[in-house]
Amino acid sequence: RQPVARMKLSQANGPPGLSVWQRGWRGQQQHACSFGRTQRPRVRVFAAANLIATVEPLSHSAPASPDSKDMFLDRLAAANKHMLRDGQGRVSLKNLSLAQLQDWAVSLGESPKRALHIFRLMYADQQGWLGDLRESVGLQSGKAGQNGLSQRFVQAAEQVATCDGGMQLIEVAKARDGTCKLIFKLTSGEAAGGTIETVIIPVMRSCGTKARITLCVSTQVGCAMNCQFCFTGRMGLMGNLSTAQIVEQVVAARRYMAQERDTTPLTNLVMMGMGEPLHNPEAVADSIEIICHAMGLHISHNKVTVSTVGLIPEIRRFVPRTRAQLALSLHATTDEVRDWIVPVNRRYPLAPLMATLRELFPAVSSASSLSTQEVERKAEAATQLDHTAQPSVSQSAGTSLTSNPSDQQLEGDSLNTPPQKKGEGGKWGMGRRTLRARRAAGEEDDQPFQGFTDAHSTLLIAYTMLRGVNDTPEDAHRLLQLLSGVACMINVITFNPHEGTQFLPSTDEAVQLFRSILIKGGRVCTIRSSRGDDEMAACGQLGDPGGALSWRPPPMLEPPPRFKAMLAAQQAELRTNIAASVIAEKQCA
Repeated sequence: RQPVARMKLSQANGPPGLSVWQRGWRGQQQHACSFGRTQRPRVRVFAAANLIATVEPLSHSAPASPDSKDMFLDRLAAANKHMLRDGQGRVSLKNLSLAQLQDWAVSLGESPKRALHIFRLMYADQQGWLGDLRESVGLQSGKAGQNGLSQRFVQAAEQVATCDGGMQLIEVAKARDGTCKLIFKLTSGEAAGGTIETVIIPVMRSCGTKARITLCVSTQVGCAMNCQFCFTGRMGLMGNLSTAQIVEQVVAARRYMAQERDTTPLTNLVMMGMGEPLHNPEAVADSIEIICHAMGLHISHNKVTVSTVGLIPEIRRFVPRTRAQLALSLHATTDEVRDWIVPVNRRYPLAPLMATLRELFPAVSSASSLSTQEVERKAEAATQLDHTAQPSVSQSAGTSLTSNPSDQQLEGDSLNTPPQKKGEGGKWGMGRRTLRARRAAGEEDDQPFQGFTDAHSTLLIAYTMLRGVNDTPEDAHRLLQLLSGVACMINVITFNPHEGTQFLPSTDEAVQLFRSILIKGGRVCTIRSSRGDDEMAACGQLGDPGGALSWRPPPMLEPPPRFKAMLAAQQAELRTNIAASVIAEKQCA
């Protein structure tokens, strides 16, 4: 007898433990406290810490006015909802969040429960991950499924809307290590006709933990940042992806895994594929909202990582908007080097970038804050220890590409620290155990542990190791100084060569020494091993510079004078290695 109410859930200043009552897949969502006890509906409870329920009564029985659909589309356009329609002028439903999908259903004179029905058909497990409305006609509910859409509704809806993702899977490339690259051709949007790549990365962890899948998705066709060591950067920017095209990569990956009968759970998502995510911020933020929704793809916000080269204004707007982890691609410790290999540094230099990080991700030190002179003195002491120690050249076990640092191991590091139990230590359960062990043994706290902020989002520093460019012990000490006061974890990346590159990967010894200095400086540091490099599916290898779209490669930048002789020697070595590999292939043939 009460008007049906729809709840919009937000994170705005909700007191901890606030309960939200929803009417689940029936679509009629009501706040339990809004009605008397005798009228309280049958409900399901969803987790609701820090959530606020705003009830807005809607009249579902009233027919839609002739211009209500246009008014709905105008509201989405005002909210910067780009590429809302496909090439035929139909609304792409995968561009819409659940709340927006409910508004769309109401604008057509339908009940909001119709929107939840479609949302679960598109995204929920065991529903087939719908790509066409007609696929749902006649669908019968299974053990955990639901019935499909009626023929009448589909005939009316497909004239004005579509649930395809605006792209088609055209090729699958499998690497020897199990990494799988999905290649899509875009059928709509800014870069229609171009291709993007998504990588399915199986992660086999040690210590008896379960295997899982990390998915690396793209956010643009090409990239405008022109990082000198990145293959995608050689494409230039050809266009942004829509929200639907980002979401569809996750849907297509799950659909492909189901076809291959791969039951490994897809738990982690990294936006580290083609493009600069914060150069397409609206589509990225909206796609995270859809991907992490509990009634759909249900990937945890804590398992989503968004990479950026350091666009300061976009970082300031993005961090308060989402709970996803931010990954900063730093790659250098001086403006001289970063101006060369990451050209965006010329617009946003290291000093304001580090100031922004200290403001957004302040560290909670386990010791009193140190002055710059004290940090330098302790770094010099660490250097002396590193010159006398012989670090292991084997890479750490379990340090594959992951988006959540809690899944990475510290086994086998040069300090021989024992593996930690789940829940021990700081926000990610790493780092504090070593400190406690030193205290228990009566040893002096050599370095303060840079603890983690209580903010809802966390920071990962990505650092690609380039031989002779940024991999020296001096770079490691400068990195410690740069990150002083910033709550973060450091992920060291082994460089993956590609055709036309002028760089070589650092040696194993240099990588381990670099990591050892960071760990002794009080930082958590892992090594990201190469995955799928034999199929150009590794970090920094995605893209097709000679693709169907017009190719406008950005210029290669002039290196600083002190690197020219070293690069010339590396180019000679690289040519020798390529010639040797060609001869070996001919002999095998």
